[in-house]
Amino acid sequence: MVRYLASDAPKSANASRFSGLLASSLLIAIGAALCLLILSMSFKKIDSVSALSYRPVIMITFKEYALLKIEDKKQYKCLTQLWGKESAWNPRSIGNLNGKQQTYGIPQGKSKYLATLDPYGQIDWGLDYLFNRYGVDTNGYTNACKALEHFKIKGWH
Repeated sequence: MVRYLASDAPKSANASRFSGLLASSLLIAIGAALCLLILSMSFKKIDSVSALSYRPVIMITFKEYALLKIEDKKQYKCLTQLWGKESAWNPRSIGNLNGKQQTYGIPQGKSKYLATLDPYGQIDWGLDYLFNRYGVDTNGYTNACKALEHFKIKGWH
């Protein structure tokens, strides 16, 4: 009777047994890690209203946001002067237009809607207003300088 030991087996058989053990161990480890990851995640329910109005948290000042939106330093300088005179960049600012009508927010618009917006929304609204009323400069940027000139002459823009 001839006895065979594992060491007597062809090397390819030992190698395939070892790779099989290694592969199954690796799969078990990956599966366990995925299970732990899924269990550790906290799920947060987001209703449809929150999902539609979601804005990422950006830790920049109102003025930095305005610079990112207007994109031109010359126009930005005019914008900071204009809104500095109008509201001092205060999103809660309420002013009076000729003692008859109130104005709201950073851009001091007549729309009561501005009072419901966050400061970044007010800036977006104000830049849209300037774009629609004063157009763009020769470089294609919203013309805050033209609005500032109008403000200096008329006291409003």
